[in-house]
Order: sequence, then structure tokens, then C-alpha cells
Amino acid sequence: MADLHFGAENKSALEAVKDILPSLGVDAVIVAGDMTQKGRREEFDAASTWLSDLGPPVLGVPGNHDTPLLNMVDRVKAPFKRYEDRLGWLPSSSSLKGAALFGLNTARGWQARRNWAEGSVNLDQLGGAIEYAHAHDGWGAVLFCHHPFLSPPKAPLRIATRRGQRASEQLSKSPYTLLLAGHVHVPRAQIEGDGHHTYLSVTCGTLSTRLRDGPASFNVVDLSPDAVEITAHRFETDSGFAPCSMGRWAIKGGSVHPH
Repeated sequence: MADLHFGAENKSALEAVKDILPSLGVDAVIVAGDMTQKGRREEFDAASTWLSDLGPPVLGVPGNHDTPLLNMVDRVKAPFKRYEDRLGWLPSSSSLKGAALFGLNTARGWQARRNWAEGSVNLDQLGGAIEYAHAHDGWGAVLFCHHPFLSPPKAPLRIATRRGQRASEQLSKSPYTLLLAGHVHVPRAQIEGDGHHTYLSVTCGTLSTRLRDGPASFNVVDLSPDAVEITAHRFETDSGFAPCSMGRWAIKGGSVHPH
């Protein structure tokens, strides 16, 4: 899941998540950024309380909304201090049933371009993430961050992640078969790579009132050594969450292929 946006959260959807989560049997919850709306302390506190009540282990990384929107000095000098102070208990890496999970921070408090909220990949940090996956003694690896490296197909928001193309090329040749992201507020899945070396880029919806082209939603990822299946759970006001299959893909030779 991603884009909780506490401060503009969908309270009904958040309560429904807590109701349905035990029945889904998830092993972990990954939150790919934008826990808050304006990076306020009280928003972080609310996010921390909700996340700590979920039950399964939670991993997370910050998004661009997790910087102090109204404090330019702090956004430049210490953009993630509030996140670290209040959500620093969230790990950004772990190993789960043979799969390595690694979180990469693509958010910035300020950038020298018109839209500072766009993503930016530090290629050295990505290299560290790839080394982490190579060193992992298991069968799979999942990278998660707030911004997709490349624009998802037919998404209502076009993105311009700095160094995104180079990052995508490096990721496709790495042990990672999945990239989980948010930011665009809609569930999408697309194979990226050159055909020989590929990974599956997946975005999820929002659990806030800031909707784009669809209801509030989150994804469930069912990953095994030879396949991955993604299901979006869409919030229907009267009946809670309804599952909607996004697809199933085969994993062969460290790459993802249509099933």
C-alpha cells in the first residue's frame, strides 16, 4: 500500500483495511511512502498509531509528502527528521520466507526543478540495494520505493523520476523481480526491461481522499519462486473492499514474463 496521506486520509477505508487484513493472511505490509499529507507532526503520530495496530510486520519508506511542506528551511536541511522521529521504528529492509525486501528513498525535500515532488534515484544507493539482493541467501528480491522509475501505462499522472531510465535498466539486470511503488494513486502493473532481463513494476492506489481515476485501494502481492500474482482490493463504500485481479506473471531465470 501507499499514499495513506494522514491529514487527508479516508477514515472509512482505513478502518476497512484493519477489518479485512486478518482474513488475507499477509506475511508483511509494505507502505511505499506518503504516510502524511503535509508532513505535520500530528499526521505522523496518527500514521504511526494506525500502522502499529495492523498486526503483521510493517516496512516503509518516506514519500515527497513526508517532508515538512510548510517549512522550507527544514525541507532543505532536514527533510526527513519528522519521519525518522515518529516512524523511524519502521524497517526499510527485511528477509521474509526466502525473499529479500529492500526500501529505497526516492523522495526529496527540495530539487532544482519546477516540480520538486518528482522522484529522484540515487544510483549509488540503488547499487547498495542490488548488492544487498546479491548477498541474500534466498530465492527472490523485492524493491520498494515511493516513485515508479518509469511512468506506469495509462496512469492519470505522468512522472519524471530523475535517473529513472538508468535505474530501470540496472534493476532489470539485478536479482530484483518486483518494484513496488505508489505516488500515482492507481493500481498498475507493467513488465519493464529489454525482453531478456525484466522486472515487474507495480503501483498501488491510495487510502486517502485524494483519488485519481478510481476508488481507494491497496494491493496484495502473492510471490513465489516461479510466479507472482497481484490483486487490487478496491474500496466499495457499502461493502468494504472487493478484490480485482491485476494479473499473474511467470518468473524464469530471474526475469518476469507474461503467464
